[in-house]
Amino acid sequence: MSKDSILCVSYFDTILGPNTLYCNSTLNTKEHPDLGRILEFTDEEGNFVFTFRKYQTINHIFYINSEFARGGKELIMITYMIRAAYFKDEITDVYNYLLSKTPDLEKYASELKDFNGLTEFLHSHKNRTNQKNILGLASKKFKKDFLNIFNRYFEKMTPQISITSHLLAKDLKKVYVFGPENAGKTTFVKNLEVMQFLQYKNKSMKRDLANKIYDFLIDNIEILTYECIEDDTNGKRVKLYEDCLDNAQGFILIFNASNKDSIKETIEMFRLVLNRCLDKGEFMPILIIGNKFQDKEEITPDLIYKNFDMDELAECGLLMQYFSINVLSENEKIIEAIRWLLKKII
Repeated sequence: MSKDSILCVSYFDTILGPNTLYCNSTLNTKEHPDLGRILEFTDEEGNFVFTFRKYQTINHIFYINSEFARGGKELIMITYMIRAAYFKDEITDVYNYLLSKTPDLEKYASELKDFNGLTEFLHSHKNRTNQKNILGLASKKFKKDFLNIFNRYFEKMTPQISITSHLLAKDLKKVYVFGPENAGKTTFVKNLEVMQFLQYKNKSMKRDLANKIYDFLIDNIEILTYECIEDDTNGKRVKLYEDCLDNAQGFILIFNASNKDSIKETIEMFRLVLNRCLDKGEFMPILIIGNKFQDKEEITPDLIYKNFDMDELAECGLLMQYFSINVLSENEKIIEAIRWLLKKII
């Protein structure tokens, strides 16, 4: 069975805490989202999207009346996750596909609410330690009936795409971050991840379409390393490897706006990407961020636009926007910049 499409049923045990009832594939916390942590911090009924690296998930949380549970209700979560590589245009298509599975999750939840003996089974074997797929402890009839329903919904939700499809073999489309050394690229990416986590913990924050697609964008941002740059005999960077850029949906150029000496190298790196886009003849938005260290700004927006060839940029079909931001502290400006890039991509 393909590991690119996974269905799991989790529940909150009053003794063990979050636990897995059954999952059709073994989960690795380094690769898959931690469903226990999601269930631990979320107890409101409904559907929500959660993204994690290569896997994106749609989750449905609901309660089942139970005479065995403390408070008279069992907290259950159904999670369907999928690798974004199923889709040609991951950032938008994968979200729309997951959203389309909401009715299936709700119908599956309705059947579980009526599943005979489920709540009693969840409270049996209380001497067990926390383990994965406790369904193995159930009777043959219980297991057979449960899996019949589980497999029916899993097959219904799984994309009808051959696992040998070239879409699964290709790399994910990326938004690449590039720029001179010590410009704040790593700090920028880490700050995005922190803001994303805080949004998930903030229950009052509305998880609307824009915020959810914003999550997908963050999970597909990657720093373009110097291993992707060819050197000529003089040791100068002359070209970016094509396979590092062919999967790009956009670029983020970050430079030190507090040091005028960085402008030359910044423009040189911008030209590498621009020339590649000109060769491909494809639309590619570029977000330029001048990182203000300690809120000091020596390179102004006027200086940036003056030193970039706007005519050639227009011929390439690119869109460019400049933001002056302290990437360590100005979170609102960072979100504004990311949203500009997101709108250009979708």
